[in-house]
Parts: sequence; C-alpha cells; structure tokens
Amino acid sequence: MKLRTKVAPLALGLVFAVSTARVAGAQTPPPQPAAQPATQPATQPAAQPAGQPAAQAAPAASEATFSGPVGVLLVQVKVGQESAYESLIAKLKESLAKNEKPERKAMASGWKVYKSGEPAGGNTMYVHIIDPVAPGQNYLETYKLISETFPAEVQDLYAKTKDAFVPNGLGRLNLTLVSALGGS
Repeated sequence: MKLRTKVAPLALGLVFAVSTARVAGAQTPPPQPAAQPATQPATQPAAQPAGQPAAQAAPAASEATFSGPVGVLLVQVKVGQESAYESLIAKLKESLAKNEKPERKAMASGWKVYKSGEPAGGNTMYVHIIDPVAPGQNYLETYKLISETFPAEVQDLYAKTKDAFVPNGLGRLNLTLVSALGGS
C-alpha cells in the first residue's frame, strides 16, 4: 500500500489534537488574494481588498511551505460557507490542471483535500494532505495560484470566499515518516 493511503488516517487523527491545542506557531491567518486591483500599478505591493482587516495580512512564504516530505494544512471554514470554500478549491484544481509550470504540476500531483465529518469548534474542518510536498512551494497562496490561470476571476472568488475563513483557523504540520506499520 502506498504511503499516501496510510498518511490520511493519521492526519485526520491529528486534526483533533491540533484543533484543540494551540501549537505555538502552527496557526496562521487565512490566505489572501495575490491579484492586484486594476487601478494599482504593478510595481507597488498588492493592496488589501476593501473591507479586509490589516491583522489578516498574507502569511510569509515560509509559513506556507513545508520542510518535510509530507505536509498537512488544516483549514476551518464557517458553517454555511462550505459551498463557497469548495467552489474555491474546485477553481484551484482547475487552475493547477491548466497551468503549464512544472512546479504547479508538482503541487497538484500530491495535493488532496478532505472534509471532516466532525465539527471543529463549531466550524467545518478541511484537511489538505500534500504527499509528496513540492519543495519550496507556498500552499497557502490559493488566490495567487488561481490568478496565474484565471486572472480575471480572482477578485470575484475572493469576494465570495473571504468571509468563509475562521480567524486563526489555519494550521500547518510537517510530517516525516517514523514507521510504516503495515510494511514498506
């Protein structure tokens, strides 16, 4: 059996440990769009969309990359906002499939998204399992990844999904295999 099918149950078990205990440095703010408004010159840093609090600035690239061979992102979405989030993930999948960059193909090849059946603090938990990790790639730049293929759609996607994320509802785990109990 492949490592991927063995990691999923372990990662889902870790969801509850991470969501109930605040692991120092594991929580990051929700992803932000990388696309710039049409009125802003491309040489300036991207502005925060209207209504976006300054405290939820995009995380540094090191906070969204993985140092281990397997990574897990935990994303809490507000109840009632699941369809908005899942449409964002569907557009991300479509974007990565159409993107010709080798690093984007590498990201897509090992990236799976699961929805937990158990609530996480009254919210819905999505578990992103990345196995294998594409080294150096930022997995929290959802809007940037989409904008590479669908630049005209990213602001509308952001407007539809920005309120779906639970503040401080993201977690990141770097996983390294200790033992494959079923064999290889």
